[in-house]
Amino acid sequence: MIPKAKDLIIFDFDGVLADSFDYFYALNRDGMKHVGLSFTKEDYRNLFIDNVHRGFKDFINNNQKYLAYSEFRKANYDRRYYDKERGVKLFPKVPIFLKKISKAYLLAVASSGQQKNIRNLLNKAGVESLFDLILADSNYSKKETIKKILNKHRVNSEQTFFVTDTVGDVKAAKKCGLKTIAITWGFHDKKTLMTAGPDYIVADFKALGSILKSSRPN
Repeated sequence: MIPKAKDLIIFDFDGVLADSFDYFYALNRDGMKHVGLSFTKEDYRNLFIDNVHRGFKDFINNNQKYLAYSEFRKANYDRRYYDKERGVKLFPKVPIFLKKISKAYLLAVASSGQQKNIRNLLNKAGVESLFDLILADSNYSKKETIKKILNKHRVNSEQTFFVTDTVGDVKAAKKCGLKTIAITWGFHDKKTLMTAGPDYIVADFKALGSILKSSRPN
């Protein structure tokens, strides 16, 4: 039975816990090049202003090219993800931060990435077991993924934090009634994040920890 004293924190994974922007940009840039399209970092960031899956389809705007792009991405995903030099890694301060806050909160991940890769990275850092639930599925919108987590835990959405680095995720979390914390070390910068009106904006893990601590009832 879930302890009632613990509120829930849902983390986006990429850009928040994992340093993955350069990896994903390079993978998608090369996928776009494969179908004859140019793709800048600004183009990539703009896809996360709203529903990112719809954003990719609208950007390519051709079913045949979208299929070819998707096949390229799938074929190269894992090989590049685990590249020792350019692959995805957790931000250095993540393991200690998670171990500290897990004493007071239930932790979950809501991601559109690949679940096995997320679990592998967390396991390698010795923190996978700190998460009560990890949901990662590119077939669902972030709003749908958040709702699945809330339904499982049966928690009060107004007492649940969602930590993310993109405008689209802030919008999705707000629609679910969650308190939102936007971080500035990920995909979107502070100015962009402010357009979504998150409850809090933080620039480092220390500030994130302070907000979480101050929100706990005495």
